[in-house]
Amino acid sequence: MSDQINVKSLKPDPRNARKRTAQSKHLIQESLNRYGAARSIVIDEDNIVLAGNGTIEGAKAAGISKVKVIETDGNEIIAVRRTGLSNHDKIGLALADNRTSDLSTWDAELLHTLSEEQDIKPWFSEDDIAELLGKQDDIDDDLADDQTDKIQEQFNILIECTNEFEQSAALETFTKQGFVCRALNS
Repeated sequence: MSDQINVKSLKPDPRNARKRTAQSKHLIQESLNRYGAARSIVIDEDNIVLAGNGTIEGAKAAGISKVKVIETDGNEIIAVRRTGLSNHDKIGLALADNRTSDLSTWDAELLHTLSEEQDIKPWFSEDDIAELLGKQDDIDDDLADDQTDKIQEQFNILIECTNEFEQSAALETFTKQGFVCRALNS
């Protein structure tokens, strides 16, 4: 059975441990703008997005408003047959789809909480979770140290961005370069 609903009726999963970077968000939207929709998502009976939160976020940003819903009990694979693509576009779509996943990160604390609630060992070893939590602790410690060292004297710069994606990309770029950054909205 197939229905059509509005993308606005979908709700993000509040316990989604996968987090997209600004670059990943931008690339998902860019892919949707260039190639159109080509990926399925998974929703539950209450329209909560179980898989594909980034795709839906990008679709909204790209102005895609329709969602075709196909109900299944999990005993069949749902394939999206994407037509109208040139060979060049097919390659671009495949690369964009895989790359945006590479650029996403994990919410280590939420993943740890989920690991206490259910068995996630088929996908994450104890070492994987400890490594993710360790990296988060290192980042938090580094930021705390940086904040303490700079309390007496600060040099600030304000960068004006035209939209949220530019702001996120700039924040990510400067943070990767070692700058302590904060996003401000006005």
